[in-house]
Amino acid sequence: MTTVNNGTVMSVVASALSRGLTISEVQDAAGISCTVLLNPETRPPEDVMPRIVAMIGERFPHEPVTLDIARAAPFSFFGGLADGARYADDLRTATKLLAKNCAVISDQLELTFHEGPSDAKLISSHPMNHMDGGRSAEIGSALVARLFTEFLGIPDCFERITFSHEPHCDEAQYVDYFGVPVEFNAREISLVIKLEKLDERIKQANVDLFNYIQTHLSGVKKQIEAAKEPRELKALRKAAAESAETGVFNAASVAAVANMSVRTAQRITAQHGTTVQGLIDKVREHRATELLRDNRNNIGSIAFLLGYSDERAFRRAFQRWTGRTPSDYRKQLNRQIE
Repeated sequence: MTTVNNGTVMSVVASALSRGLTISEVQDAAGISCTVLLNPETRPPEDVMPRIVAMIGERFPHEPVTLDIARAAPFSFFGGLADGARYADDLRTATKLLAKNCAVISDQLELTFHEGPSDAKLISSHPMNHMDGGRSAEIGSALVARLFTEFLGIPDCFERITFSHEPHCDEAQYVDYFGVPVEFNAREISLVIKLEKLDERIKQANVDLFNYIQTHLSGVKKQIEAAKEPRELKALRKAAAESAETGVFNAASVAAVANMSVRTAQRITAQHGTTVQGLIDKVREHRATELLRDNRNNIGSIAFLLGYSDERAFRRAFQRWTGRTPSDYRKQLNRQIE
């Protein structure tokens, strides 16, 4: 099941209720209980948002519903991406962060950043756009525009906005919101950014906080992916971690802990683009980075704890995982602490 960030859904639910729609009407449109919709710890099914937005649009035809939602929505809509963008060096880096981590907002959302000789684009696509006639895409585009101008403090950064659907209210309303020409029935949904604005520095830029949030977002994406994994693959990941706790790093042990044969374990992992050894190496990588945080652990001891025959084998594996040697990784950690 594909899911969406609940901060996104909660903004839409709040808009529906503020317009006089009832809890029952929202629940009926969404197909799930409001206890789920309004729980910030959950990620509802991905079709919930377009269902609710479509209902609001049908109840209030020809009104700038999507723009009103975008005006009122908190930046928690972005599921933590707004904070990461705020600490980026410049608008280009912030935009790339959004594109790289858009799964935090919605599993099936695709944001592509394209920088050409004459302009730059943040292109959006989602397989459920048809469910609400592109209204959710309008909300997202309008909120990104607010993010850039209001939250990051970079005004006048767009050349034009394009949508691949018909307008849902007077086109002048869109132009008034975005402050630039807005094209409908275009080939794509995009925010066209002025090239000279990409290098504009963000006032709150902070490389340490930016790197920290990037690491956090990477963890969030892994959690989202793990939640979508089938039960058997989850069992193998857990088995790999449990085997590592006892100092055992081999496929036979992982399969045995997961109560399956090695052949079955290999078949399951192959179906999902990995291997049993790959699961073991992920555990090793995680444990290695944790052990390297403590300067009292020498490299040779870490290699032994992770089941390597010698220190050189561990060094080669760590460099394959991270692109750095264990010593270089530790030096970077120490510099960040200083």
